[in-house]
Amino acid sequence: MIETTSDGRIGRVIGMERRPNTAYTFWFWTDRDAPVGIGTLVKVLSAEDKVYGTVVEAHGFNDLESPLHEFLSVGGDPAKLPPTQRPEMRVYQAAVLYREPEEPVGAVPIGEVFLANEADVRMALRTAKFADEFGVPCGCYGYKDEPLQVHLDQRFLLGPEAGHFNMTGTSGLAAKTSYILFLLQSIFANHKDEEGADGAKGVAALLFNTKGGDLLFIDQADESNAFTELDRKLYAACELEAVPFPKVRYYAPLANDRANLNSLRTNVVLMEKNPTRAFEFGLADIVRHAEVLLNKDDLEAKADAYLEFLNQEHVQNEKGRKIGNQGEPRRAKTLDELCDIVAAQVEFARSKNQEFYESHHFRTMQKMLNRLKGLTRRFTGLIATSGAAAGPLEEPFEPGSVTVIDVARLGSDEQDLVFAAFITKLRERMEEGTLGVGKMIVVVDELNKYAPSGGGETYVAASLKEIAARGRYLGLTLFGAQQFRSRVDKEVVGNAATHAFGHVESEELAQPSYSHFSPAVKEKLGSLQPGEVLIKHPHFAQPIFVRFPNPCVMKGGDGLRKYPKSADQLFGELAEGFIKRLAPADLNRALDALAKMSDDKDAQTEVLRGLRRANSADECLKVLERAPRKAPIGLRENREPTAVVATGGPDFEEDPFDDLPH
Repeated sequence: MIETTSDGRIGRVIGMERRPNTAYTFWFWTDRDAPVGIGTLVKVLSAEDKVYGTVVEAHGFNDLESPLHEFLSVGGDPAKLPPTQRPEMRVYQAAVLYREPEEPVGAVPIGEVFLANEADVRMALRTAKFADEFGVPCGCYGYKDEPLQVHLDQRFLLGPEAGHFNMTGTSGLAAKTSYILFLLQSIFANHKDEEGADGAKGVAALLFNTKGGDLLFIDQADESNAFTELDRKLYAACELEAVPFPKVRYYAPLANDRANLNSLRTNVVLMEKNPTRAFEFGLADIVRHAEVLLNKDDLEAKADAYLEFLNQEHVQNEKGRKIGNQGEPRRAKTLDELCDIVAAQVEFARSKNQEFYESHHFRTMQKMLNRLKGLTRRFTGLIATSGAAAGPLEEPFEPGSVTVIDVARLGSDEQDLVFAAFITKLRERMEEGTLGVGKMIVVVDELNKYAPSGGGETYVAASLKEIAARGRYLGLTLFGAQQFRSRVDKEVVGNAATHAFGHVESEELAQPSYSHFSPAVKEKLGSLQPGEVLIKHPHFAQPIFVRFPNPCVMKGGDGLRKYPKSADQLFGELAEGFIKRLAPADLNRALDALAKMSDDKDAQTEVLRGLRRANSADECLKVLERAPRKAPIGLRENREPTAVVATGGPDFEEDPFDDLPH
């Protein structure tokens, strides 16, 4: 038996008549006990050249010409041993990664074969040229007891040279979420600041939580046995600190009662440490994304033209416009106010016995009125009653921060609105240079659903394709994941410069998009364990298998067991939850203001909205003391009943909380 030598020598290159070596593939033999397998990196040394390669296929040989010879040698008895132990060898096919000198590109020469050491790995993957300045550890190559760091080039991951990351794998087996979280930690720790278009520096991430509690506890440490000593060793090898994300903000939509949050992350313990905040969309967002909210049949050319007229004259126009040149100019700040304007226009046309109002048919107007009223029922928790948007995009992002948008409990139409509105606004703010960071990573799982191949041109798919095509020039990077790569829009996948593959099922591997992988690599992909991925990167001539640590954050299932969702609360309980952390003197003022506050549901909704936006004791007090008061008892008992017109909120001339941060 030939053992591996101290310098890593394991065999020699061979050239066969039927299988000759080429410029990009070569064959070599080793002893059967050599530590070589699919994905192993090797080095070939000859008198003239040095060639690095990765093993893509394996074969085993002995001197038998026919199976019958083996059968006869033991008399057909499998319990017997043959009289002579037959020599056995392994022959491997390898794909070339790098060669010195790079020119001329000729066939791989006959030479000795060595296992790659740390320096060889850097040369083979061409990371020696960028690792120190722009390297981002993406995992480790090699054996568990001797992991060797592997780097990606941040310029090809986050731009501007190339950009975007895409990962494929079977749900529950490929650990897609785990790998993306680890990669984010590595980026935050190793990112080299380059000024964005606005001079801003740093990188932040926006994650959409689409399934259960997957991303709702990434600010909490893992308390299970899932984080092992191997994980610690891999973190150390990548020179990363094994800690949860330190700067995380969570956002979720309001529930239908507009008081509680529509999220699984509402446990009182977490809400005191790092509360989940509410996000909602203003009237401008609703009108702009009407094609997401309304059916295509509802938003035909005439309806679209009328909606644009409303947007230009009664939403964007700060002075507003008169109805039929009568009365005062009217401008809508809320969806209910817009419905009132449409109703007034319809009534004006009818009063004049006219079928048209400003060239728009009254039936088109009536249809639009019905559809707009329906939005308040279909998207109750997403539409702001005040008309003003609230959420993470209303303020700058902090470098190294993670923002999680929880949409797991929303329906398909509601999720479409959230994705479309957030992605559009992100792109606009990046172009304006008001995002606060030079690079922004957007993480979207289930691309099969949001950007399917052959699924038609939806607003969400168009937004994702726009980021994939132009995002890297702006500093906007898409980190996408899916179970079936072959079923995702080709523009979204094709524009990603870096790809990762976890455990992939055989049905998916049979698709044409995997034809460039050898049969052995496909077999290994079909049996990969969590913690292993195949990486494809512009600097790597061939995909490379790497290990990565289980992220040191609490998993969704563990978090939901330790911090179960709290029961929905009444207004008083919710308000007290916001103010109970105030100093004693401020607390008494706040409780006194709360006791005097109106019982009107819309007023209470606005108070909760203001409290969620408040960042200090003074702001909390300002919200409560500006709120509408209860009428004196005598007036409440003796006043005449009056007709109430729903306006979506209390009758404030101005938003009472407009000067608070959004």
